[in-house]
Amino acid sequence: MAFVVDIPPLGTARPSDAQLAAWEAQLWEEGYLVLPGALPAPAVQHFAERFKHMPREMGYGTNSLVRLFEWGPDFVHLLENEPVITLMERILGKNLHIIALQGHRMFKGNEVLRWHSDEVYLERRADVPDSIEYPPIINVINCHYYLTDVPEELGPTQVVPGSHRACRQPRPEDGDPPHWRGKGPVSLTVKAGDCVMYSNQAWHRGSPNTTDQTRLAVVPAYARRFVAQRFWPFLNYHLSRDILDACTPRQRELLGEHGRGAYG
Repeated sequence: MAFVVDIPPLGTARPSDAQLAAWEAQLWEEGYLVLPGALPAPAVQHFAERFKHMPREMGYGTNSLVRLFEWGPDFVHLLENEPVITLMERILGKNLHIIALQGHRMFKGNEVLRWHSDEVYLERRADVPDSIEYPPIINVINCHYYLTDVPEELGPTQVVPGSHRACRQPRPEDGDPPHWRGKGPVSLTVKAGDCVMYSNQAWHRGSPNTTDQTRLAVVPAYARRFVAQRFWPFLNYHLSRDILDACTPRQRELLGEHGRGAYG
């Protein structure tokens, strides 16, 4: 698809090494992080307006718009927004890519209310007690750029701190809501332009939206090079050469066009 759209002003200031180290430490320790004001106000307005003109769904369900890079270069440019991209490179490596680029539109009745981990990379056996320390694994980081303020009543994302170390899905015995090593969930209430990020192995969910408003977010998921991309409908999807040819070399790599490596 060919689109002529404006590229909104994005963040360009690289964070200091000390700031990066502090953010990285929280992600490794707690499994989540909130970056206030990560998206400039004009960009928030731009993407919120763009969402107004998109279909109700793209064959995947009413709460996720998929493959936003097909809808214009503005979504591709967002992948390089600072300070997020530098933090992602620090944790996941310079040769990272995205495995998904979604738009979330969560309204009353279509929230994802089930507590879950998106993936478990090192599975804790049922006979291994939770007191046994497993290494924190971060292979994928979901980044939610919110386009609206998200107070408690709008159904913020909730995360159980440290649960990326559980290396398993939540179980009934973890409680409702689940707790990991004595810690219960935190509600990540934010302002428009804030970015919520978390390891996709952490236990999380969207809490109930009790309003008539819709929670809006652009959600790139950054991953290490070896993680397979999840561009729905997955195996049968082919990213258009027209999209790639309109990108810079770095943007093409972020979309998954890597140089030669192991396995071809």
